[in-house]
Order: sequence, then structure tokens, then C-alpha cells
Amino acid sequence: MGSTLSMRLGDWLLGKALAAECRRAGLARACAQLSFGQVEYLHRSGHAGSPREAIVMLHGAASDRTAWVRFARHLASDRPLVIPDLPGHGASTSDIHLDYGINAQAERLEELLAALGLARVHLVGNSMGAAIAMRLAATTPHVVSSLVLISAAGLEVSRSWLREHVDRTGINPMIQVRHPSDYRNMMRIGMSKPPYIPGFVLGALTRAFVSRTAINAKIANDMERDLDQAEALPGIYTPSLIIWGEKDKVVHVDNAKFLRRHLPGSQKVVLPGIGHVPMVEAPKEVAATCSTFLAQWSSC
Repeated sequence: MGSTLSMRLGDWLLGKALAAECRRAGLARACAQLSFGQVEYLHRSGHAGSPREAIVMLHGAASDRTAWVRFARHLASDRPLVIPDLPGHGASTSDIHLDYGINAQAERLEELLAALGLARVHLVGNSMGAAIAMRLAATTPHVVSSLVLISAAGLEVSRSWLREHVDRTGINPMIQVRHPSDYRNMMRIGMSKPPYIPGFVLGALTRAFVSRTAINAKIANDMERDLDQAEALPGIYTPSLIIWGEKDKVVHVDNAKFLRRHLPGSQKVVLPGIGHVPMVEAPKEVAATCSTFLAQWSSC
């Protein structure tokens, strides 16, 4: 009985904390019904530019929209913000029979943008989200005004610590989570300096993650088929900012140099002492860098 109450308390406190973070960032929840199911998203109204233009943030695999909340709070932009749970993640549809490859997800993102009446977007993507952003910029350049690629998946110039670990052990600690200790280990791999999380909140996070074991495995398998975006790069002429954490164990920082060479006119920033999710580890610093970059591009 006590254990059940503790779990319920942890789940409730986690929900309250996330809701409070969203309020501080001025973000509201919404839902779009699309051909493949529903997409839940956070949004914030803007006061500048065209009403058909927005900054859209795309999270990584096995993550969700909450990864962007503190970053959004510090982002100095008057453009509208849209932060979806990508299909298969968070509160959006998680049909095990859907294809969660990069191409399929880019097509679904395009459908979401059309449903929201957005003609032009500035895409800010982390990891898998950055791979999806690159794919959309290559296939629909008339839609994408600029790109911010944060620790982008989709390239493998140098093998990361995680890739070597999975090849050596057959275990992917970023999705094979069973206990709170596994969740803490996942955070240590993903972040150079993970924040302290109280035990009851850690338990709630772990339970939520474990409940998604099957869909996370499906997403990881589907992504491998078309994750490589190297062939798409010659078709991308969108103004681009590349941000990487120097201590990234998930996608090697050497890939930042490769992207910089292959995206004409792009800018590159490497953050010392930061891991795979810079917008979570250093939200203020990363938001300031992105704000400066995004301010250069006038509304459509």
C-alpha cells in the first residue's frame, strides 16, 4: 500500500513540476488530429513575423517535447513556437505498426505543419529530431527557413562511445531501461553533468520509460534503415547553425566538423563540458546562441 502511494505521489509531483515549467515558459498544450493519429504539442503565440511562420522544435529518440521547455523559456524570439511530441513519443500516437524511420517522420511533420497552417518554419532539432529536420530541408526547401542542428543524428564520421558499446555488448543503455539505476545510467551517458533527481521522481520517470519499451525498440529499429542523411546534404542550402556538446557520447562531436563543411555558409558552435542534449544541460547558453542566429532571418 505504501509503495503504491509513493508511486502515485511521484507521478503526481512529476506532472505538477512539468506543468509549472510549461507555465513559466508561456507554453500551452494542444492536439492535432492527422491522417495517422494524433500529435500532442506545446505552443506559444508570437508577436512578430507572419502568422504562418513558426519556430518548431524536434526532440530526439525516446525523448519528448519536455526536453525543450527550459530552452523555450530562455529563447528570445517573438515568433510563435511549436514543440510536438513526434509520433511514437510522449502523448502522441504510438501505434506499433507505424513506420518510425526518418523519411516517414519527416512526411508526418510536413502534414502537421500543413494542418497548423504553417508555410515557413525554423527547425530546431536534437539528435533524431535534427535528422528529421535535415530530411525535410532537403525535400521541401520552400518550407524550411533555417536549421538549428543540435548533436545531430544521421551522420557517422567517427564512431561514438555509444555505438562502440552497443557493438561490443549488444546492449543499448539508452533504450534498455528496467530499473531506476538503468535510468540514471542512461542520463549519465546522455549528459555530461546530469541533474540530481529525487528518488520518487526518478521512480516515476523510470516507470514511464519502461512502459514504452516496445515502442522505443521499434523506433530504434526503424530509424536504422534510413538514419544516414549524408546523401541529403548536397540538397540543403538552408541557413544552418550546428551546435554540439564536446563530451557527446551518443553522436561523436567530429560529425559537427563534417556538417560544417557540407552545409554551405553554416555556423558551428562546440560547447565544452556538455554532452548529447545541450538544450537540457545548458538551456540558457544554447537559447542565447540560437536567439542570435534566428534573429538574422527575417519573416517570410
